Amino acid sequence: MGVVKLGDVARESRLKWTKSKQDVPIVGLEHLIPDEIRFDAYDINTDNTFSKRFVKGQVLFGRRRAYQRKAAIAEFDGICSGDITVIQAIEGKMLPELLPFIIQTPVFFDYANRGSAGSLSPRVKWEHLADYEFELPPLEEQKILADKLWAAYRLKEAYKKLLVATDEMVKSQFIEMVGDPRNNPKGWPTKRLSELAEYSIGLTYKPEQICDDGTIVLRSGNIQDGKISFCWKP
Repeated sequence: MGVVKLGDVARESRLKWTKSKQDVPIVGLEHLIPDEIRFDAYDINTDNTFSKRFVKGQVLFGRRRAYQRKAAIAEFDGICSGDITVIQAIEGKMLPELLPFIIQTPVFFDYANRGSAGSLSPRVKWEHLADYEFELPPLEEQKILADKLWAAYRLKEAYKKLLVATDEMVKSQFIEMVGDPRNNPKGWPTKRLSELAEYSIGLTYKPEQICDDGTIVLRSGNIQDGKISFCWKP
C-alpha cells in the first residue's frame, strides 16, 4: 500500500453514550498506562460527565498531554473521557489488530505533541493526527505483521511476570537469610538512616514556570513503580 495518512485508513469515532451508565466501565486518562498498548483498569458507577462511547477493538488515545504517551486498545465496551480520542481502523484498509502498534510509537507521539495547543493542558485534535504519514503494507502482510507484533508483546509480558516473580524470590531469600527487618529476629545491630545517608530538600516551582529549555526538575509524580519516569509532567 505504501505511504498513507492515518486519516485514510482510520477514523475518529464520535459515538455518544445515551443509555444508563449503571455498571458500565468508565475510562479516564488515569487508567491508560504510558507506553502500554493494553489496559484493564476502569471505574464503575461513579459520578462523571463522560459521554463518549467506545467499543472493543478501538484504540483509546490520550489527546491531552500527548507527551505522556498514553494509547491502548480497548478489550471491552464502555465510556471514556473527552480527553481521549477514540480511533477505529477502516475495514478493508487497516487491520484493527495492527492499529495500536501504529499509534503506540515514539514517532507518532512526537508528531501528536508538536500539534498540541495549550499551555498547562495541551491537547491535540484529530485533524492533526489524521495527517500523520507512515508506511503500511497490504492487508495480507498486515496480518502477518500484526501476528508477529502480538506474539512479541505476549513474550514481553511473560518476561515481565518472570521478573516480578524473581524479585519476590530475592526478597524472600533476603528475609530467610537476614530476617524480617521490621522485628529483627536475629538481633542484628541497628542504626538510624541519618547515620548512613544524607538527604537534601528539592526545589519548588509553579506550573507557569515550566519551559522547554533549562534543567530538568523532577517531582513526586516522576517516581513510578520504583523507577524515574520522564514522561510525567504537571
